[in-house]
Amino acid sequence: MNPARPIVISAVPTPFDEGEKPALRSLSKLLIQLREKRIDAVFVAGTTGEFTALDDDERLDTFRIALEIFGPDSVFAHVGAPSAYQAERLARRARELGALHLAAVTPFFQPAPPDQIVEYYRRIVEAGQGASVYAYLFRQRTTTFAPPAILDRLAEVGVVGVKVSGETDSSVNAYLQNAPEHFAVYSGNDVSLRWLAGRGGKGVVSGVSSAYPEPFVRLRDALIANDADAIATAERIVQRAVAAVRGGSVSHLKAAISARGIPFGGVRTATESVPASDERELFELALRV
Repeated sequence: MNPARPIVISAVPTPFDEGEKPALRSLSKLLIQLREKRIDAVFVAGTTGEFTALDDDERLDTFRIALEIFGPDSVFAHVGAPSAYQAERLARRARELGALHLAAVTPFFQPAPPDQIVEYYRRIVEAGQGASVYAYLFRQRTTTFAPPAILDRLAEVGVVGVKVSGETDSSVNAYLQNAPEHFAVYSGNDVSLRWLAGRGGKGVVSGVSSAYPEPFVRLRDALIANDADAIATAERIVQRAVAAVRGGSVSHLKAAISARGIPFGGVRTATESVPASDERELFELALRV
């Protein structure tokens, strides 16, 4: 990946078959499609990938397939867990598979204080044995708040970047302003690529791009070319895609991917189903992107 240009990383869902087991063939098909559509990298077994509903071996299976298809430099293997004990074990096993980039959501369920957040990442960095480690901050889902000022301490223990999700651009800007030199800042906001790139951020980790990669790739390319008309056109389609999947609902993302010819099944987590009217809209959008 070229660090001088904005990056689009697809946060991919995990497909399931009728028995609720991971449908690894469908995952392979999606990853091949994303690679052919020129997505920069993939974020595997994260929030969009329903990691809280996967066991460790299932998560490792998704890492293995992603590494085979995208290659080690373009896969972010998510090893986050409620405890450092579990996260560092996943980090070691991911590293054994060849992963070079590890991401880890903060400890969750119980809100972790800053000292424990830093220790958690120190242990993951050590377990990662030279892999690049990125902190994943998602206060809405984890209950843990990692303030922008903590980035210096994370860098001191070897963390090289951060993904910030569930926050406004204004809040993400605080992390950009507190980022140490050479520290990568990614946003989980699908519609923020232009804004983030203009402020020195690396790019977006986008669940919506897993279903509709085309407008995100066009937007990235337009930003590189500094083509104002192409940027505006691509952003409108990105915004429509985000609205169609209700901001990144996993149920809607899976329905959208299925509408594009790759059966992705339902969800393991307890989420709402997709209304028939939404399914029609997802199918129609697939024909137009």
